[in-house]
Amino acid sequence: MEEASPFSLLEHATSFVRDLWFNTLPIQSWLDTFLAHRHIGDAITIAHRDIRTELLQFATKYRKKFGFGFVTSTNLFLSQQILKEVQARYENSLNVELEIASQEEFTLIERGLTKLWECLARKKIQEIPEETGEIVQDSVLEEDVVPDSSDEVVSKGHKPSILTFDLNKTPEENDIC
Repeated sequence: MEEASPFSLLEHATSFVRDLWFNTLPIQSWLDTFLAHRHIGDAITIAHRDIRTELLQFATKYRKKFGFGFVTSTNLFLSQQILKEVQARYENSLNVELEIASQEEFTLIERGLTKLWECLARKKIQEIPEETGEIVQDSVLEEDVVPDSSDEVVSKGHKPSILTFDLNKTPEENDIC
């Protein structure tokens, strides 16, 4: 991914990563990623006692059956939902579960990529130098402008024309008050 960067849009980066994940990487890379995944372990540590026991049992059964840890993109705090997921997915064949787990892992990868993109965008915005505040004179001269009677405004008192209005001054300094 580093060799293909920089990406101009998050969508380009996501598309590149999707192709890399699903079409280029060998399945062993998926398995290595799944083995390092602690999502259900983290859910177990924050679940209520009764759900924690069931999650732990199914996490162990799942790992024995499939050879890798249960991967889900479900919020860690939804332990009851995670338990239902692991129970249902435990019934899958290895091929089906490998496909589901890879999709779930990619969802997590997308979330991480989005967070990274947003972080880099904030950092880039912070690095933009502030304007110097330099005053630049108008480049349009009165003789360059063709008068148009439709632009004329009838007013009492002295009112400067738009050609002599200095945008770098207050209305009082431009004598329009």
